[in-house]
Amino acid sequence: MTKQVMMVTGASKGIGLETVLAGLRSGYTVVGTSRTPDKLVSKVQKELPDKVANFKAVQMLFTEESINKAISEVIEKLGQIDVLVNNAGYALLGAVEEFSIAEVKTNFDVNFFGLLEVTQAVLPYMRKQKSGRIINMSSISGTVTGPTQGIYSATKAAVIMFSEALADEVKDFNIKVTAVCPWGVRTDFLDNSSMKRPEKVIEDYSLVRRMMNGFENLNHNQSGNPALVGEALIKLAQMAEPPKRIYLGDGAIGALQAKINEVIQETNENIDLSRSIDFD
Repeated sequence: MTKQVMMVTGASKGIGLETVLAGLRSGYTVVGTSRTPDKLVSKVQKELPDKVANFKAVQMLFTEESINKAISEVIEKLGQIDVLVNNAGYALLGAVEEFSIAEVKTNFDVNFFGLLEVTQAVLPYMRKQKSGRIINMSSISGTVTGPTQGIYSATKAAVIMFSEALADEVKDFNIKVTAVCPWGVRTDFLDNSSMKRPEKVIEDYSLVRRMMNGFENLNHNQSGNPALVGEALIKLAQMAEPPKRIYLGDGAIGALQAKINEVIQETNENIDLSRSIDFD
Protein backbone atom coordinates (compact mmCIF):
# COMPACT_ATOMS: atom_id res chain seq x y z
CA MET A 1 0.00 0.00 0.00
CA THR A 2 1.29 3.46 -0.88
CA LYS A 3 2.35 5.47 2.13
CA GLN A 4 0.00 8.28 3.06
CA VAL A 5 1.31 11.75 2.37
CA MET A 6 1.06 14.45 5.04
CA MET A 7 1.68 18.09 4.18
CA VAL A 8 2.49 20.56 6.96
CA THR A 9 2.66 24.31 6.37
CA GLY A 10 4.86 26.54 8.51
CA ALA A 11 7.05 23.53 9.26
CA SER A 12 10.36 25.21 10.06
CA LYS A 13 9.90 25.39 13.85
CA GLY A 14 7.57 24.96 16.81
CA ILE A 15 4.36 22.98 16.35
CA GLY A 16 4.96 22.68 12.61
CA LEU A 17 8.35 21.03 12.99
CA GLU A 18 7.13 18.75 15.78
CA THR A 19 4.21 17.66 13.59
CA VAL A 20 6.63 16.83 10.77
CA LEU A 21 8.69 14.69 13.15
CA ALA A 22 5.62 12.99 14.63
CA GLY A 23 4.32 12.24 11.14
CA LEU A 24 7.62 10.68 10.09
CA ARG A 25 7.72 8.54 13.24
CA SER A 26 4.17 7.38 12.46
CA GLY A 27 5.11 6.19 8.96
CA TYR A 28 3.85 9.02 6.77
CA THR A 29 5.68 10.48 3.84
CA VAL A 30 5.84 14.07 5.05
CA VAL A 31 6.08 17.30 3.10
CA GLY A 32 6.98 20.44 5.03
CA THR A 33 6.62 23.94 3.63
CA SER A 34 8.98 26.74 4.57
CA ARG A 35 10.47 29.92 3.21
CA THR A 36 13.87 28.23 3.65
CA PRO A 37 13.43 24.54 2.71
CA ASP A 38 17.14 23.67 2.88
CA LYS A 39 17.28 24.69 6.54
CA LEU A 40 14.18 22.62 7.23
CA VAL A 41 15.76 19.52 5.68
CA SER A 42 18.81 20.03 7.89
CA LYS A 43 16.63 20.14 11.01
CA VAL A 44 14.86 16.92 10.08
CA GLN A 45 18.18 15.28 9.21
CA LYS A 46 19.49 16.18 12.65
CA GLU A 47 16.43 14.91 14.54
CA LEU A 48 15.50 11.83 12.48
CA PRO A 49 18.37 10.85 10.18
CA ASP A 50 16.85 7.41 9.56
CA LYS A 51 13.54 8.97 8.40
CA VAL A 52 14.78 11.86 6.29
CA ALA A 53 14.37 9.81 3.09
CA ASN A 54 10.60 10.01 3.69
CA PHE A 55 10.69 13.79 4.00
CA LYS A 56 10.45 16.48 1.37
CA ALA A 57 10.70 20.24 1.96
CA VAL A 58 9.16 22.68 -0.50
CA GLN A 59 9.31 26.43 -0.56
CA MET A 60 6.00 28.18 -0.02
CA LEU A 61 5.30 31.86 0.34
CA PHE A 62 1.78 33.05 0.99
CA THR A 63 1.05 34.17 -2.53
CA GLU A 64 -1.35 32.43 -4.89
CA GLU A 65 1.43 31.63 -7.36
CA SER A 66 3.73 30.16 -4.71
CA ILE A 67 0.96 28.08 -3.11
CA ASN A 68 -0.21 26.60 -6.41
CA LYS A 69 3.38 25.87 -7.44
CA ALA A 70 4.09 24.07 -4.16
CA ILE A 71 0.92 21.95 -4.31
CA SER A 72 1.56 21.05 -7.96
CA GLU A 73 5.11 20.02 -7.09
CA VAL A 74 3.92 17.71 -4.32
CA ILE A 75 1.28 16.08 -6.53
CA GLU A 76 3.76 15.65 -9.38
CA LYS A 77 6.38 14.03 -7.14
CA LEU A 78 4.19 12.04 -4.73
CA GLY A 79 0.84 11.72 -6.49
CA GLN A 80 -1.39 12.53 -3.52
CA ILE A 81 -1.97 14.54 -0.35
CA ASP A 82 -3.85 12.59 2.30
CA VAL A 83 -3.42 14.88 5.31
CA LEU A 84 -3.06 18.65 5.24
CA VAL A 85 -1.98 20.43 8.43
CA ASN A 86 -2.42 24.18 8.03
CA ASN A 87 -0.07 25.38 10.74
CA ALA A 88 1.52 28.57 9.41
CA GLY A 89 0.62 31.73 11.30
CA TYR A 90 1.82 34.38 13.71
CA ALA A 91 0.51 36.54 16.55
CA LEU A 92 -0.18 40.24 16.03
CA LEU A 93 -0.71 41.69 19.49
CA GLY A 94 -1.54 45.19 20.69
CA ALA A 95 -4.46 47.58 21.12
CA VAL A 96 -6.96 47.53 18.26
CA GLU A 97 -6.64 51.31 17.78
CA GLU A 98 -2.88 51.02 17.33
CA PHE A 99 -2.92 48.81 14.24
CA SER A 100 -2.69 50.09 10.72
CA ILE A 101 -5.02 48.44 8.23
CA ALA A 102 -1.93 47.15 6.40
CA GLU A 103 -0.74 45.35 9.56
CA VAL A 104 -4.18 43.81 10.06
CA LYS A 105 -4.45 42.69 6.43
CA THR A 106 -1.02 41.07 6.56
CA ASN A 107 -2.01 39.07 9.64
CA PHE A 108 -5.22 37.90 7.96
CA ASP A 109 -3.27 37.11 4.77
CA VAL A 110 -1.14 34.58 6.64
CA ASN A 111 -3.43 33.31 9.40
CA PHE A 112 -6.61 33.03 7.36
CA PHE A 113 -6.37 33.78 3.64
CA GLY A 114 -3.16 31.78 3.25
CA LEU A 115 -4.79 28.84 5.01
CA LEU A 116 -7.86 29.25 2.79
CA GLU A 117 -5.80 29.31 -0.42
CA VAL A 118 -3.78 26.22 0.55
CA THR A 119 -7.00 24.38 1.40
CA GLN A 120 -8.65 25.36 -1.88
CA ALA A 121 -5.58 24.18 -3.79
CA VAL A 122 -5.57 20.77 -2.07
CA LEU A 123 -9.31 20.05 -2.07
CA PRO A 124 -9.62 19.04 -5.75
CA TYR A 125 -7.12 16.23 -5.22
CA MET A 126 -8.81 15.04 -2.03
CA ARG A 127 -12.22 15.10 -3.75
CA LYS A 128 -10.82 13.05 -6.64
CA GLN A 129 -9.35 10.42 -4.31
CA LYS A 130 -12.51 10.49 -2.15
CA SER A 131 -10.59 10.87 1.10
CA GLY A 132 -8.57 13.33 3.10
CA ARG A 133 -7.93 14.94 6.44
CA ILE A 134 -7.56 18.70 6.92
CA ILE A 135 -6.32 19.98 10.27
CA ASN A 136 -6.42 23.75 10.70
CA MET A 137 -4.48 25.30 13.55
CA SER A 138 -6.61 27.86 15.34
CA SER A 139 -6.13 28.86 18.99
CA ILE A 140 -7.99 29.23 22.27
CA SER A 141 -7.80 32.92 21.32
CA GLY A 142 -10.32 32.19 18.57
CA THR A 143 -12.90 31.49 21.28
CA VAL A 144 -11.69 33.43 24.32
CA THR A 145 -10.12 36.82 23.80
CA GLY A 146 -9.04 39.89 25.74
CA PRO A 147 -6.93 43.05 25.57
CA THR A 148 -4.06 42.88 23.02
CA GLN A 149 -5.68 39.98 21.14
CA GLY A 150 -8.43 41.67 19.11
CA ILE A 151 -6.91 41.18 15.67
CA TYR A 152 -5.19 37.86 16.30
CA SER A 153 -8.38 36.45 17.85
CA ALA A 154 -10.37 37.60 14.82
CA THR A 155 -8.07 35.63 12.49
CA LYS A 156 -8.33 32.51 14.62
CA ALA A 157 -12.11 32.76 15.05
CA ALA A 158 -12.33 32.92 11.25
CA VAL A 159 -10.35 29.67 11.06
CA ILE A 160 -12.79 27.92 13.41
CA MET A 161 -15.94 28.99 11.57
CA PHE A 162 -14.40 28.27 8.15
CA SER A 163 -13.33 24.80 9.29
CA GLU A 164 -16.71 23.83 10.70
CA ALA A 165 -18.59 24.93 7.57
CA LEU A 166 -16.06 23.18 5.34
CA ALA A 167 -16.38 19.97 7.36
CA ASP A 168 -20.07 19.76 6.46
CA GLU A 169 -19.45 20.65 2.81
CA VAL A 170 -16.88 17.93 2.17
CA LYS A 171 -18.14 15.06 4.33
CA ASP A 172 -19.73 13.34 1.29
CA PHE A 173 -16.20 13.02 -0.15
CA ASN A 174 -14.87 11.31 3.00
CA ILE A 175 -12.85 14.42 3.83
CA LYS A 176 -12.69 15.29 7.53
CA VAL A 177 -11.87 18.77 8.82
CA THR A 178 -10.85 19.79 12.35
CA ALA A 179 -10.02 23.15 13.88
CA VAL A 180 -7.44 22.74 16.64
CA CYS A 181 -7.43 25.29 19.46
CA PRO A 182 -4.41 24.97 21.76
CA TRP A 183 -3.61 26.83 24.95
CA GLY A 184 -0.15 28.39 25.18
CA VAL A 185 2.54 26.11 23.76
CA ARG A 186 6.22 26.41 24.69
CA THR A 187 7.69 27.59 21.40
CA ASP A 188 9.18 30.90 20.24
CA PHE A 189 5.67 32.09 19.33
CA LEU A 190 6.05 35.13 21.61
CA ASP A 191 9.60 35.94 20.52
CA ASN A 192 10.15 39.10 18.52
CA SER A 193 11.09 36.83 15.62
CA SER A 194 7.53 35.47 15.56
CA MET A 195 5.16 37.83 17.38
CA LYS A 196 4.45 41.17 15.73
CA ARG A 197 3.57 44.45 17.45
CA PRO A 198 1.97 47.55 15.93
CA GLU A 199 4.36 50.22 14.78
CA LYS A 200 2.22 52.89 16.46
CA VAL A 201 2.02 52.85 20.27
CA ILE A 202 -0.71 54.75 22.16
CA GLU A 203 0.46 55.19 25.75
CA ASP A 204 -3.08 55.80 27.01
CA TYR A 205 -3.63 52.04 26.83
CA SER A 206 -1.84 51.26 30.08
CA LEU A 207 -3.59 47.89 30.49
CA VAL A 208 -2.40 46.82 27.06
CA ARG A 209 1.15 47.94 27.88
CA ARG A 210 1.13 45.85 31.08
CA MET A 211 -0.17 42.82 29.26
CA MET A 212 2.37 43.17 26.48
CA ASN A 213 5.14 43.32 29.08
CA GLY A 214 3.68 40.22 30.70
CA PHE A 215 4.18 38.24 27.51
CA GLU A 216 7.92 38.49 28.10
CA ASN A 217 7.51 36.51 31.33
CA LEU A 218 5.18 34.01 29.65
CA ASN A 219 7.53 33.44 26.72
CA HIS A 220 9.05 29.93 26.85
CA ASN A 221 7.12 29.25 30.07
CA GLN A 222 3.86 28.17 28.42
CA SER A 223 2.37 24.91 29.71
CA GLY A 224 1.90 23.20 26.34
CA ASN A 225 4.51 20.76 25.02
CA PRO A 226 4.92 21.21 21.23
CA ALA A 227 6.02 17.60 20.75
CA LEU A 228 2.81 16.39 22.40
CA VAL A 229 0.79 18.76 20.23
CA GLY A 230 2.41 17.17 17.18
CA GLU A 231 1.46 13.73 18.46
CA ALA A 232 -2.10 14.89 19.09
CA LEU A 233 -2.40 16.09 15.49
CA ILE A 234 -1.31 12.66 14.24
CA LYS A 235 -4.01 11.04 16.39
CA LEU A 236 -6.59 13.41 14.92
CA ALA A 237 -5.43 12.56 11.39
CA GLN A 238 -5.97 8.87 12.11
CA MET A 239 -9.38 9.11 13.79
CA ALA A 240 -12.28 7.68 11.80
CA GLU A 241 -14.56 10.46 13.01
CA PRO A 242 -12.49 13.38 14.30
CA PRO A 243 -14.19 16.35 15.98
CA LYS A 244 -14.85 19.49 14.00
CA ARG A 245 -13.24 21.48 16.82
CA ILE A 246 -10.93 20.44 19.63
CA TYR A 247 -9.22 22.33 22.46
CA LEU A 248 -5.77 21.25 23.63
CA GLY A 249 -4.40 21.81 27.15
CA ASP A 250 -5.96 22.17 30.58
CA GLY A 251 -5.80 25.96 30.27
CA ALA A 252 -7.83 25.86 27.07
CA ILE A 253 -10.51 23.67 28.65
CA GLY A 254 -10.77 25.96 31.69
CA ALA A 255 -10.96 29.09 29.56
CA LEU A 256 -13.57 27.51 27.29
CA GLN A 257 -15.75 26.43 30.21
CA ALA A 258 -15.57 29.90 31.76
CA LYS A 259 -16.53 31.46 28.42
CA ILE A 260 -19.48 29.13 27.96
CA ASN A 261 -20.76 30.00 31.43
CA GLU A 262 -20.32 33.71 30.71
CA VAL A 263 -22.30 33.45 27.47
CA ILE A 264 -25.07 31.48 29.17
CA GLN A 265 -25.30 34.01 32.00
CA GLU A 266 -25.41 37.05 29.69
CA THR A 267 -27.95 35.35 27.43
CA ASN A 268 -30.26 34.59 30.35
CA GLU A 269 -29.87 38.10 31.80
CA ASN A 270 -30.94 39.64 28.50
CA ILE A 271 -33.36 36.99 27.28
CA ASP A 272 -36.35 39.34 26.96
CA LEU A 273 -34.43 41.76 24.75
CA SER A 274 -33.13 38.87 22.67
CA ARG A 275 -36.67 37.64 22.03
CA SER A 276 -38.12 41.09 21.37
CA ILE A 277 -37.30 41.30 17.65
CA ASP A 278 -39.45 38.44 16.32
CA PHE A 279 -42.85 38.89 14.70
CA ASP A 280 -45.72 37.89 16.99
